[in-house]
Amino acid sequence: MAIEYKDYYAVLGVKKDAAAEEIKQAYRRLAKQHHPDLNPDQDKAQATAKFKEINEAYEALSDPQKKAKYDQIGPGWEAPQESSPPPGAGAQRFGFRTGGREDSFEGFSSFFESIFGDAGGQGFGGGEAFQGNSRKGQDVEAEMALSLEDALKGGDKRISILEPILCPACRGAGRQGDRFCPACGGVGEARQERSITAHLPKHIRDGMRLRLRGQGSPSSRDEGPGDLFLKIRLLPHPTFKISGSDLETTVTVMPWEASLGAEIAVPTLEGPIRIRIPAGTHAGRRLRIAGKGLGREDGSRGDLHAVVRIDIPDRTNDRMERLYQELREAGA
Repeated sequence: MAIEYKDYYAVLGVKKDAAAEEIKQAYRRLAKQHHPDLNPDQDKAQATAKFKEINEAYEALSDPQKKAKYDQIGPGWEAPQESSPPPGAGAQRFGFRTGGREDSFEGFSSFFESIFGDAGGQGFGGGEAFQGNSRKGQDVEAEMALSLEDALKGGDKRISILEPILCPACRGAGRQGDRFCPACGGVGEARQERSITAHLPKHIRDGMRLRLRGQGSPSSRDEGPGDLFLKIRLLPHPTFKISGSDLETTVTVMPWEASLGAEIAVPTLEGPIRIRIPAGTHAGRRLRIAGKGLGREDGSRGDLHAVVRIDIPDRTNDRMERLYQELREAGA
């Protein structure tokens, strides 16, 4: 049985001319996505197989000598031997921790071993896989959910984020000696909860990204942490709809209030207020209340639009029925 060719570039989702940094970033993204510890139990077997394939591809493409040899062989290669690796080809074991124990793969594929022989070389550029030429720590993105009330207030808000940190066992290298780091499975990262204070501007909007300098991941070379980018997600509100900096709500009035005019209560983000509706108000009329919307960048506020809904009483008495009858006759 011939040995099957493996397209390591396709495994990592990069082009053949991809730079070393691009290959490294692709590996880190996929390794975190398919790390068995980060997948549910029912998907762990599939994630384990994919994780092994990703590590094998990166082992080949991250080392310049191995990459050159792999590129030279190419997809047209037909193995001169069947499934037996060449003499001296060792079967390296590499593992990760799952549920407090260390699991191990039984080595790289026959294709890998047939090309490179002993799989236990330095790989990863001698343990510098996650350091490269970058000195600053990695930037981190997180989502921050806010109520409309909090968005209007702005100011300092204490939040907790689950952030990636350098693996304490390998300091971000992804390896310990000639094997993948068993603590992080070669990802070079762990997760840690951290509380931070974010200053919110008063013109916050859904989808806005806030940059908190120096609040990202630490650098493996102690050259300063990266930045934290908070993506704002405004939570749905039971009373208000958002339109830019304006808000919209619905107010219910009775037929006589709409016809004769009345003072009604209108909800706002700061509590209800009372306004006067004019006589002859029709259903669907929009009443503009200036300065009761969300904050704008110039320090002003948008408007609140109260849309009128006319209700009909569920129950009537004799007097109400007579009055309705008189209204019908007067309208005729």
